[in-house]
Amino acid sequence: MKINVVKLTIKKAASLMEQHAFSSYDLTKECLNRIEAMNQKGSELQAVLEVNPGALDAARRLDQERAEGTVRSLLHGIPLLLKDNIATGEDMHTSAGSFALRDSFASRDASLVRRLREAGAVFVGKANMTEWANFISYTMPDGFSARGGRVKNYFHPDFPVGGSSSGCAVGVAAGFALAAVGTETSGSIVKPSVHSSLVGLKPSIGLVSRSGIIPISTTQDTAGPMAKTAEDAAILLDIMAGCDSEDLATVSADVWKRQRAAHSYDCRREHYRIGVLRQFFAHLTPSHKSLIEKALQRMEDNGHQIIEVGNFAPYENIFDENAPDYLGEEVLIYEFKASLESYLRNWTKERAFLTLKELIQYNELYREQAIPYGQEVFYRAEAAAESGYDSIYQKARERDYRVCVTCGLEKALQENKLDLLVFPHFYGCTVPARAGWPALTLPVGMDLLQGPTALTLVGNQYDDWRLLQMASVLERLLN
Repeated sequence: MKINVVKLTIKKAASLMEQHAFSSYDLTKECLNRIEAMNQKGSELQAVLEVNPGALDAARRLDQERAEGTVRSLLHGIPLLLKDNIATGEDMHTSAGSFALRDSFASRDASLVRRLREAGAVFVGKANMTEWANFISYTMPDGFSARGGRVKNYFHPDFPVGGSSSGCAVGVAAGFALAAVGTETSGSIVKPSVHSSLVGLKPSIGLVSRSGIIPISTTQDTAGPMAKTAEDAAILLDIMAGCDSEDLATVSADVWKRQRAAHSYDCRREHYRIGVLRQFFAHLTPSHKSLIEKALQRMEDNGHQIIEVGNFAPYENIFDENAPDYLGEEVLIYEFKASLESYLRNWTKERAFLTLKELIQYNELYREQAIPYGQEVFYRAEAAAESGYDSIYQKARERDYRVCVTCGLEKALQENKLDLLVFPHFYGCTVPARAGWPALTLPVGMDLLQGPTALTLVGNQYDDWRLLQMASVLERLLN
């Protein structure tokens, strides 16, 4: 059977393997063949930094388990990509795309990697990314890393790829894997998922452990699924979510159990109250605006209520640098140094670098190879730790919560009695990122000159599975 990995979903692949239409080995081999043909050759997508040398052996072992009657989960034998800032023990390097950590191995698997392995996932490779999750330079292009070059869009090399989980997104679109795990601090799952026409979920902070992920911010970092359908994203989230003693942000398992029980019903017949944030439409190209308007009209034609939300409070705070509560990067700048140094001490096998200052000095020694776009952000983070930044940081934390939650998402959802909010394309994605609330991309079409576009759906905090269910309903409607 010829396997069309570009269109194949996790759910369909699991069903076909159960029917013995093909094996995990066959499926993994097809993904690896596409990486060989298109990653550095052919289209030169540069979406994968390295291939897992043990991928086919893992697939063969999982096929044997299936033959003996053991199927671990719907992910049994499914090939996945992992972003290169997620620790994978000695299987592959973990470098955040950087020159400095290009030879670095993690001492063990990240918590989410361990969960996925136990569920039977096959890791085909580590995905390229905007280096250091786009937290080293203000001029670095999206999708560029010193280790892997610049990621290209699968649909057209001139289309943007977004950052920083760009390799994950392009890899899934190109059929290098059936899905991927990316990470986000502010837009790094949402933006590349929009540009590659995927369903990408940035979960609520605390659902998925961050232990073993090269960090930026303890407040905003999370990992999340990037897949072809909302159903596939839910399959991944079900495995990835869980408590972890190494990540204090993870909420108790009882919260998830209550949430899953509350939203386990079939919601295909529901009609939703969908709040549309019109202020953000000003940033759309005409072609993308037309595609998004048509999608909203189709929802309304099929019984969903489209509610115009006017004067969404955080809007001016995002786009106006002179606004009193302008949403700057103070929280990330302050949290980065301590978070990164904790990873370097506790997760790198070689422990070649233990401090941000050591990385800065190394990068300066090898400036041409390591930092072609500079390292201004590293300098700022190092300086912030030395200059009594605490009061600035605390005020910024309070501001982010007040603007993005109290006056933003919470107010809009409650006052309008909404099931979910809609941002056009990825505009406004910093709001759920700072709030720690879930955001999910729902593809709505592609313009031949501008590339794909999407709706970014935002639901209540810890309401991730409900958001996925609603996205699945709308996804079937939009086809």
